[in-house]
Amino acid sequence: MKFLRLSYPLLFLSFLLVSCTDDNPVEPDVDPKVKFIGSWNVKEEIGGQVTGNYPSTVTTDASNSSRILIGNIYNLGSEQNIKALVVNNSLDISTQIITGITISGTGSFSGSGFILNYTANEGNGPQSVKATYTK
Repeated sequence: MKFLRLSYPLLFLSFLLVSCTDDNPVEPDVDPKVKFIGSWNVKEEIGGQVTGNYPSTVTTDASNSSRILIGNIYNLGSEQNIKALVVNNSLDISTQIITGITISGTGSFSGSGFILNYTANEGNGPQSVKATYTK
C-alpha cells in the first residue's frame, strides 16, 4: 500500500513532464541562399524566342553573406559572375556592368529551380531576358 502512495506522485510528475514538451519545436534557421547554390542548366529567352541553352554555376559571395554569385549570366562565360541579393525566395540584381554589358533585374525560386528576369544592354538598347534555371 505504501508503494502505491509513493507511485502516484511519480506518475503525476511523469504526466506533467510529458505534457510540457513543445508540440511545435523551433526549426533551425535555413540559409535562403542554399537552394540557389549549385550547377544549373539555363534556357534563355529574348522576346519569347529561345536564344540559348547553357550551363551556369551559382556560388556564395564570400564578401557578403546575403548574396550569391551567378556565373555565366547571359552566356558571357563561366568566369563572368553577377552578384544577386537573396531575400527568402527572391533575387535582386542591382545594376552591374560585366564585359561592357549593363545588367539588372530580379528573380524568384519556385519548385526546384528559379527564373531571372533581367535587362541586358550591350550599348545598342536594352533587351528583356528571361532565364530559366533547372537542374
